[in-house]
Amino acid sequence: MQVMQTPLNDHNREKVCDVLDTIFEHIDHVQKDVSMLNFTAMEKINDFIFSSGIDTDDEVFVALQHQDILTQQLTAISELAQSLKKHIHEVSDDFDTLESKFLYALEIAKAKKEAYRGNAF
Repeated sequence: MQVMQTPLNDHNREKVCDVLDTIFEHIDHVQKDVSMLNFTAMEKINDFIFSSGIDTDDEVFVALQHQDILTQQLTAISELAQSLKKHIHEVSDDFDTLESKFLYALEIAKAKKEAYRGNAF
């Protein structure tokens, strides 16, 4: 089955950019929700440990560090989504420039991923 492709005119470019904008907005909202849940869970675990006076071992300490790494990684995802949304609105009429800006934003996100990963992996 062959799919007929529609030429990318100005109207179609705008529609594609609007869809991408909506996708990045969704990613940002989901990331913020998950990050908040993770932060709340981390606070509750910390409060429980300190209020009960339990001595923690290295494994518990590492698990708490991993939760912090999760929050940092999720924040980096949100920053990427926001950056891509910004670029869509700046250069939606020039897909070659948009591609290069997206690739640049992706490289920054990959660098942050490596910087934030700590000893979790």
